[in-house]
Formats: sequence, C-alpha cells, structure tokens
Amino acid sequence: MKVSRETLSALLINPYIYDFSAYSFWSAPLGLLYMGAVLRKNDFHLSLIDCLEIVEEKRKEDGRAPFIKEKIKTPLQTFDGIRKRLKRYGISESGLIKKLEHVHRPDIILITSIMTYWYTGTKEVLRVVRTAFPESKIIIGGIYPTLCYGHAAIHMADADLIVRNNEIDVFYDFIEEHLSIKLRYRTRFYGSDILPYPCFDLYGSPYFVPILTSFGCIYRCAYCSTPFMYPRIIRRKPGHVLDEILHWHEFNVKRLVLYDDNFLYDKTNHAIPILKGIGDLPFKLDIYNPNAMNAALIDEEIAGLLLCSGFKEIRIGLETINPETQRKTGNKVDRAGFERAIRCLLKAGFKSDTIGVYVLAGLPFQKWTDVKDAIDYLCDLGVTPHIAEYTPIPHTRLYEKYSGFARYPVTEEPLYQNNALFPFCWKGFTEENLVFLKGYLKEKTKSRQP
Repeated sequence: MKVSRETLSALLINPYIYDFSAYSFWSAPLGLLYMGAVLRKNDFHLSLIDCLEIVEEKRKEDGRAPFIKEKIKTPLQTFDGIRKRLKRYGISESGLIKKLEHVHRPDIILITSIMTYWYTGTKEVLRVVRTAFPESKIIIGGIYPTLCYGHAAIHMADADLIVRNNEIDVFYDFIEEHLSIKLRYRTRFYGSDILPYPCFDLYGSPYFVPILTSFGCIYRCAYCSTPFMYPRIIRRKPGHVLDEILHWHEFNVKRLVLYDDNFLYDKTNHAIPILKGIGDLPFKLDIYNPNAMNAALIDEEIAGLLLCSGFKEIRIGLETINPETQRKTGNKVDRAGFERAIRCLLKAGFKSDTIGVYVLAGLPFQKWTDVKDAIDYLCDLGVTPHIAEYTPIPHTRLYEKYSGFARYPVTEEPLYQNNALFPFCWKGFTEENLVFLKGYLKEKTKSRQP
C-alpha cells in the first residue's frame, strides 16, 4: 500500500558536538537544509532540531556567537593522557530528548555529520533518535561519512542509510522504496539543476544566511578535500543567486555569508555580475566570507565591487610565505600577487584591519619560524593575520603522504584528526611554539590598535 503524500514528514537534525574548542563562525548545516528543501518540494512536512545552539546574548553584531557548552568527562579512552579538556558544544542529550517529545513521529530523519572528528556527537544523537522513533527511517549524511565512509558504516550501523555527498540518487531511491512513493522532484544536488533555496525559514527569523554560488574549486591544494568532495565545478547563474538574495530579503535577512571555495574563478562571467547585481539592489547588505578568497584573482575592479556590494571585511588566503611550501601545497599566489591584492583592497576603501589573512600552522614538518615570518610580514603590510591550524583530512595529498608521521593514529580514529590536538607536532614545531605564536600574534595586533 502506498503512503499518502500528505502524511509524510521529515525531521532534520544538526547534532551537538564534542571538541576542545568551537565557536559559531557563521556556521550552519547548509547541506542538511538543502536536502530538507528538496523534500519540501516533494510535499514533506519538515521540522528541525539544531542542537548547536548559541549563547544569544553574546552574539556579535556581525552574527558570530559562542555555542552553549559544558565541560564533560572524556567519552572515550582515546584521549587519555591529553591535557586538553573536552567539552560538549550545543544542547545536552537530555535536552535533545525533551525536544523530541514535541515531535510527531517522522517518516524519515536526516542527521548531518560535519567534521570527521565530531562523529561521536552524531553517534549519540543517532542512538537517542533510534530509541525515540524506532520505526522511522534514519539517514546519515554529510562530510564525515563522505570522507570516512568505512568508519561510518561501522559506527553508524543503527542508521538505515549512510549516504555520501555524491550519492543523491541513492538517497532518492531509498526514500521511494521504503516509503512506497514516487518523488516527482529529483534534482541533482551538484548538477546543473537549480536547487530550491535551503529551508532557513525553519529557524524563524535567521540572523544570517549562507549563500553558495558554486560547488568545487579549480585548485587542487594539498591540504583541502574540496576536489574529492566536489570533483566538478558547478556554478549557479548570477541571476539565480540574486533571486535567492531577494528571497531572503523578504525574511528580513540583512547578513549574508559567502560559503564558496572559489568565488572569483571566471570572475568576468560569475563574480562580477553577481557583485554588480548586489550593488544595484535597493537595500544594503552586510556580507562576510569565512572561506578565503584567492588573492591572486583580486584586482582593482573586484576590490571596488566587493566594497560596494557590502563586504564588511575580506578574508583571503596566504597560507605561507615560504616559496617552496607555497609551491607544494597549492601554488595559488606568490608574494607579488598577494601584495598587489592588498594594494587593490586598500585603494578601494577597505580599512587595513578589515583585511584578514589566513596563515597555516602545523603542516607536516613545518617549522614554527615560517609562521612567525608570515605574521611579521602581514603585520608590516598592516593587515590582520589569522592562524589556521592544519587539520589532516582524508583524501587529501598531505594526508595520504604524511599520515604515517602523525603522532596519533589519524587513519584509524577520526578523533585524532582534530587540529586542536596538533597531530603533526615535532621538534621543529612544538606545542610550546604554537602557544608562543598565538601570544605573539595577539601582542603584534594589539600594538597596532589606536
């Protein structure tokens, strides 16, 4: 017997996480909300539980905020001997159970799992949800099962389906088979079809909304999993991006967060018309880009359009000033190209303290003095360095080549892939060196303040 389409419902869950440090840096479960929107197009009734709640009274004007958190006992023997204190970020298990009590039994439950080393929170949420709704079909998706599918198949065995990001047809087929329905809307998630807007309306009045104008990246940086996650580059039409911005304006959204990995690629046909279109809108926006833009692609025109369209700050990548390391890791920008980008941004009207630059720290066999040299170089240019601690990510070149040199078994246990554990600590770059660098950076930037 076929299930009546009107009775179908889906529950979306963004799990709480365990980590040593975490902050809501404009974070949102975008993939989960896209899938919810696809289900809505197929007449599913949606509900959402986002376990990663933030401390609202501490939210910054730009939208960033600390997660609620609680110190806990280490849930696994894995971290014995590690001095860092683990915390749970987001609501507690009992808090989740209370929220589930107000949810009518859903036909399917979608649980996302983002960082590979956050899987323990997903595993707990899966157990709780399975107990609460034993007859519902539970689907696990996200970055963790995509990058660590074999591990997920073992540790998420209570799920009815574990789906990787490039297996959208597996997801559709599963729903049709187990709910005995025919989905009339089966868009390719990373294909040429236009996705429905992610269902941020489930938050009520979202404080900000992330925007994706493209999937994939032309670069193959040694530390980045984007080429594995999205083998093809897919770009949305500028007009469709602007239509989505108008859609969120109707929800009184004033802040957009650009999630693209390579927004400026083919800028004449993509970034420039989008930025010009935003600048011509009859309302103002505040825009942020936590994912770095490629400095090599920033010229005077782009810099001016970024300012006029509403970017309140610009994050760009340098990663390192060591020419050999630049060449081996990505070869995206050299010092001359980087300095040209800074000049263009300053000439356009960006203040130096609104230009943030990522510097990688903790790469395999990297010397700590390389990071200090980069900090000095950036401070001399008047911009703001941000230390980005290296995370060993499966299916990347650095991971494949150097995982055996990590001080923890990163290939056996994803928890050890956490950059907070400094997996590639060695005599040339110790934990003490990293602490010094963070303090050094703080003092350098403080000394520049008026």
